[in-house]
Amino acid sequence: MAEPRAAVFDQTKLDKLYPIPSHAPVTQAPRRFPGVTPESTTTLLETLRDNHVQWHIFFNEKHFHNHASHHLLALYYLGANGETMKAAYATHTSYQRKAYESPGPITRDNFHEHLADEDYYNAYLKFFSDELLDKGPAAVLEEFVFSPKANIEPPGFGKEPMQMANRFLAGLLHPLIHTGYGCEFGILGQLAEGLAETAVHSPLAPALTPATLMQYVGAAATDAANATVSRLTSLFPSFGLTRAGPAAESKGPPKGVHALTLISHLMHDDHFSYESISLPPPTGSEEDTSFERVLHLRGTDLSELAKQWTVDGTNAAEVERKIEELFWTNVVLFGIAGWGGRAKSKTGKFNADFFFLHLVTSSLFLPSIVAYLSPASTAILLRTYLLNVLALYVARGRPALPVAEFFDSVTPAPSPPAASLPHNTPADGTLTPETRTPSAWLALVQSTLEHPDDHLCKLQRSLAHFDVLYGATPPGHLKKLGVELDGVERIDGSLFVRVAGLAMERLGWMREGQEREDWDFEGFFHAQ
Repeated sequence: MAEPRAAVFDQTKLDKLYPIPSHAPVTQAPRRFPGVTPESTTTLLETLRDNHVQWHIFFNEKHFHNHASHHLLALYYLGANGETMKAAYATHTSYQRKAYESPGPITRDNFHEHLADEDYYNAYLKFFSDELLDKGPAAVLEEFVFSPKANIEPPGFGKEPMQMANRFLAGLLHPLIHTGYGCEFGILGQLAEGLAETAVHSPLAPALTPATLMQYVGAAATDAANATVSRLTSLFPSFGLTRAGPAAESKGPPKGVHALTLISHLMHDDHFSYESISLPPPTGSEEDTSFERVLHLRGTDLSELAKQWTVDGTNAAEVERKIEELFWTNVVLFGIAGWGGRAKSKTGKFNADFFFLHLVTSSLFLPSIVAYLSPASTAILLRTYLLNVLALYVARGRPALPVAEFFDSVTPAPSPPAASLPHNTPADGTLTPETRTPSAWLALVQSTLEHPDDHLCKLQRSLAHFDVLYGATPPGHLKKLGVELDGVERIDGSLFVRVAGLAMERLGWMREGQEREDWDFEGFFHAQ
């Protein structure tokens, strides 16, 4: 068999697809750390363009994902210089698969014919690049991810519906993450990659996007013209969008059950235990089939439970509250469940679950994505995302959440190893000379910038942003919102820095001399 031809790209289009990054579209999305310079921006764009042209979205036959752009954009956000970014990119290029020309082009007529075929990634990439340059992200997301045509209408006689919203959440949420970076930074090339990645993913079990929920897509097509711009609080210059008016005001107290309450219900219902579903421990890779098994055997029950969590996509204040619920919920799962499962983990340390990690890092992009969605599509995305969270919690073993013990034991002031701290005597007049780490976050970010693990910088920037938004939250806030969870009255805004410290300890303060360690894959099947 002949070798596939190397991928060919139009340089003029590349310049349009990779402009200087813009700021995030809404205040709930991240604001950058200081440190962005012309040099770091040039390096970012050069490496992103090289990644776009040179490499496939999957780096092996198991469909493991190319994370290079995620790493680069996270470092850029955290203020890394160009040399650090080049070194980070080099850690990825050694194992990537070369990009290659697809057997044929993708058009509107044959769009449905090559879904889930990785050989057509390059063709989908070019198709979405042209669509985005022509119509902009709001219209493209509506038509190709959330519309009835993209999800529930058969593309032809005897053909299966395309299930694009389902594919968007597949692959441990990587298509959503990849697309989310494009929405946050205003980079159409990144968006095109994320949408092409969506197209070449197989859909998950239909329970993830149940028919009772997808009825909302009927309104999505008519909403497309007004998609999201009414909720923008700032603009993406590179996308050329215009403001359509102020965001809607809150219409009253929170509606529906809090996401953490749903987690608590699952925790106490043995119908969802790993024993009742016959979940073996995962094998230590992204090929964890327990998630699919949960969707097949408990998907209908989870969908019924998730109906208690409602979203009014026309109410911007409610949408923001619902996204905030997901932020808190995902950090509680990763941090508190991980700390509670340490004794039964293989290392005896914080169980930094690789799968819960992706809940934290993916939720960061929800504000930036919904900024470009119609109200109906916003409801679809958030409710299917919540269903994904619930299913993954069950699939990972439904771990306990020892909230009170966590806040009694985990420091709110993490610090690098003592031996790495300055040993000089502070000058007279120093405000607190005995304090060697006056800002935990500055120490965490400095070490994160030099750590080679691409997931760590994504996690720490997520936690840092949540800390910016909610760090002042007092104990008892979630209880006042009606959350039903043992110990919930102890949860406060220090959650985020405590979890960031645990993650750094688990992965290693490498800049300060500790050895590199890794994430955990074994789950919580024996951590009850």
